[in-house]
Amino acid sequence: MKPLQHAQISQKTYGGKWQDYIEVHNFLDSSKATCAHFKHRFLLHHAEGIELGVRIFGETLKNCENQEIQVRQLLTDHLIEDVGRVISVEDWARDLLPDESDSFYKFLAKKRGQIEADRVPGENELLDSFNLSKKDRAAVKNLLSFPLENSVHPAALLISHNSFAIYVAERILGCAFVKAIEKTVGENAKNKHLVAVREIFERVIFLRMKMIRSPAEIAARTASREWMRGADASKAQAEKKRLAMKVKFSGRELQKQISKIFSPANTNKKL
Repeated sequence: MKPLQHAQISQKTYGGKWQDYIEVHNFLDSSKATCAHFKHRFLLHHAEGIELGVRIFGETLKNCENQEIQVRQLLTDHLIEDVGRVISVEDWARDLLPDESDSFYKFLAKKRGQIEADRVPGENELLDSFNLSKKDRAAVKNLLSFPLENSVHPAALLISHNSFAIYVAERILGCAFVKAIEKTVGENAKNKHLVAVREIFERVIFLRMKMIRSPAEIAARTASREWMRGADASKAQAEKKRLAMKVKFSGRELQKQISKIFSPANTNKKL
């Protein structure tokens, strides 16, 4: 399903115009620009990706009818429309890399252990060189670690350690941090105190993973499951239509019964 279709469903559900919702749906599907395969969804199509969207767009948005709509609900609707349910990073990680004997699995397990123990060789020295404040330094580490919060699988690292994750980091944290230590003076001092968020994430990811993989490379290196393609969504949509028809039919039957009860003939009998 395309972002426009998701936005049109949102319009039908919540009112307003499809243009009110298109940017939210564009965000969740933006990963497809980096990987023309259904597995592009591993980057944002999960409960944790929904929370990233809320960080970017806020808790609510106002449509053209001045109604406040929950952004989290819009993103949840999108996820269900695409894959049939609200899935997690753990679901993706488990099914992308199910074989513990795989060399890639072992590599990621080793890297995850280093990251969680804060023992990545050279990482603290690298971050020191950027002269970041404690707050900004923590923001970098926390954003890279967000997939690990609710997943024990080593492949969860793949969701935040890739070229697309750098783009997401810029959307959430902005284009630049201000250095904590200011030594430069003069007319251009203000600009020299900035450090690009993109540069920080590129260098940290490269240091940790020995390369910056694209989502397409990750898709080619990992396993597939039918639910990733949207098989469960098709079943969910079919069940939704079935229930809608059942409710519609039941409503008609109820109306017939009410009409029969209050028909003139029955009313006169009671009188």
